[in-house]
Amino acid sequence: MTESLADPHLRVPAATAAASVRDIVILGSTGSIGTQAIDVVLRNPDRFRVTGLSAAGSRAGLLAEQAHRLRVDRVAVARPEAVAEVREALGARYGAGEPLPEILAGPDAATEL
Repeated sequence: MTESLADPHLRVPAATAAASVRDIVILGSTGSIGTQAIDVVLRNPDRFRVTGLSAAGSRAGLLAEQAHRLRVDRVAVARPEAVAEVREALGARYGAGEPLPEILAGPDAATEL
């Protein structure tokens, strides 16, 4: 019987199931696919840890909310002019004493992330 190409992705060997959490970066986190990826991560906290998020920068409030909820180390925005708005949104979202994520900016920020 021929197995589907997807089958290896659906079955997790016992040794792998007990493996450590995977660190991931989500590119385009404020878009449709990015928000869906975050939903998957939030439903599987024992499998994934998000270390960085990238976005264009036009939805600073959402990016800040995602960064805070996921406790990321770094965020990247494609538009350098969005940095001030993102920094302000992060500051509003994070409490006193909580370290803000590092902000990378520019067309190569996602690559650097």
